[in-house]
Amino acid sequence: MLKSNSKKAAIGAVFSLTLLLAACSGDTGEGPTTGAAVLEDVATEILGMPSFDDSDGLVLAGEKIADAELLDAARSEKLVWYTGSGTRSAELTAARFAAETGVEIEMTRLPSSALSERVLSEAGAGQLTAGVVTVTDPVIAQNFADEGILVPYETPLYAELDQMGPIVWDSGAYYTVYYSAYAFAYNNQVVDAANAPEKWADLIDPQWENVFGLVNAGAGGTVQGLAYFQEQAFGEKYWEDLAALKPRIFDTTSPQLDALARGEISVATSGFNSTYAAILEGAPIELVVPEDGISGTFNMQGVTTTGQDSASAKLFMNWTMGKSGQEFAAAQGFVGVRTDIEQIATGPYQLPRADDDTFVLYTPEKAEKYGADTVARWNEAFGYTG
Repeated sequence: MLKSNSKKAAIGAVFSLTLLLAACSGDTGEGPTTGAAVLEDVATEILGMPSFDDSDGLVLAGEKIADAELLDAARSEKLVWYTGSGTRSAELTAARFAAETGVEIEMTRLPSSALSERVLSEAGAGQLTAGVVTVTDPVIAQNFADEGILVPYETPLYAELDQMGPIVWDSGAYYTVYYSAYAFAYNNQVVDAANAPEKWADLIDPQWENVFGLVNAGAGGTVQGLAYFQEQAFGEKYWEDLAALKPRIFDTTSPQLDALARGEISVATSGFNSTYAAILEGAPIELVVPEDGISGTFNMQGVTTTGQDSASAKLFMNWTMGKSGQEFAAAQGFVGVRTDIEQIATGPYQLPRADDDTFVLYTPEKAEKYGADTVARWNEAFGYTG
């Protein structure tokens, strides 16, 4: 049962989060940050709060993620978290962690390249403040590990996670914490549900000429993985057929989603998490979970040299890999990495579990071996010059 003093601690952490997010997220250039009270409400709307017991450590959703010593120490300090996740996802995750654990959190969100530069610069100067770092590019994560910035840490489920799939990397220096899912969506005020695309072959229908949108394959790992998936699953001609639609090509996801919401384009390939966030904010968009496959890419997270002696950093890792953290990620539109629990629905949408045959992962090994060639050939197929 949630004790009143623990609830006050959690609420206090959330309201501390308000000022910290406003101070630390404002440099991203992605608009104002939502107040913590609103974030907590939205987070609860996405997924109800888990069962909670902190009478002897912290037990969430039936799993113990911290003993009493770790929990008390974590609540006496502040977690500093750097992340390359989408802005709204990062805000909601920070708010949810604070609400569930009672730990104060300071979150800074930056695009992957800028985040890498900042972490390397701070670490080089011996001034790294982040206790935990999350990145969407496995190459960056491995580079941090090679530089000794991310250090081995064993979560309570370390041994089990190591047997579940490509989750534990470099002896625990970083973990795959969840997967991004990429599929497609349409504007439900422009496209009638009866005429909406249901499978990947439906996207190359001539009716979508001049009203189809996509992000260029060189924009990041998720869209690079999507391009690789499309070619491998549906053949080399699939790119040519998409290019024949004369699609609108975007540099990043945000303007693509804005164009879809405004009806400037009718159909678009889309990242599930970012698109679902837009839907929650009122965008007239409908996501599609095609039965013939979904592209998946990796999100990595690890404890830094600064965080190796930080109880709050360790608790954040435990929470992320715990059932509660995994389910909250799934509720936002990610695919959880743990295959010993069910993949809960994202609102009305049911994504496959990580070990389902329809969820096709673009592994770090594939990215390293095929990434540059995939992007170069995609650019040629679509006549894209950047």
